[in-house]
Amino acid sequence: METRWDGMKVQNGLSRRDTALIATFGALWGLMEITVGVTLKGLRIPMGGAILTALAVIIFTTGRYFVPRKGSVLMMGAVAAILKIFSVGTVIAGPFMAIVLEALFGEILLSLLGRHLLSYILTGVILLLYSMVHPFISQGIIFGANIYKIYMDSFTRVAELLHIPARHLLWIIALYAGVHALLGATAGWIGYLLPRRAEYEYAQLKQNSGEQP
Repeated sequence: METRWDGMKVQNGLSRRDTALIATFGALWGLMEITVGVTLKGLRIPMGGAILTALAVIIFTTGRYFVPRKGSVLMMGAVAAILKIFSVGTVIAGPFMAIVLEALFGEILLSLLGRHLLSYILTGVILLLYSMVHPFISQGIIFGANIYKIYMDSFTRVAELLHIPARHLLWIIALYAGVHALLGATAGWIGYLLPRRAEYEYAQLKQNSGEQP
């Protein structure tokens, strides 16, 4: 069913332009997860999951700027998750949940906070901090609550082997969280500036070509 909205054809509440942009940014997100994700995993680069999340923040915040409609980030995430499934031929709980939850949190935060620099930065910080605990949450779902006892025992054991008080290890964890937060803030900042810069450059290009921007 098609209706008219602002002089444009709309399908299911979305204009054709919005639908195309959501599909484009969702596909970009999914392809990034497939290609960059495999590369980071193969090279065993530290904080690979955090890097993927930061790139996802840049992509969906940029997409949200061009499609400022509630639900757009969720739809981008759905496209990305479907591409991820097709890339491996089955549903892998960890990566699939990560994409869906990133889209869900991003949608909620941007819908509540609006589209301004602070909201983009906060969205990036929160999602990058979540990326730290996501593996523990997904493993808890798969292996049960006993996995957390194993982690606590391992944490205590490492402290004993290194002759480091547990509180010092907590400071290390806090520093690790700080690095994630900084990466998230940077991703949000880029996601805020990138589409605006692209629009400016496009307007300048049209102006230089003798057209009205």
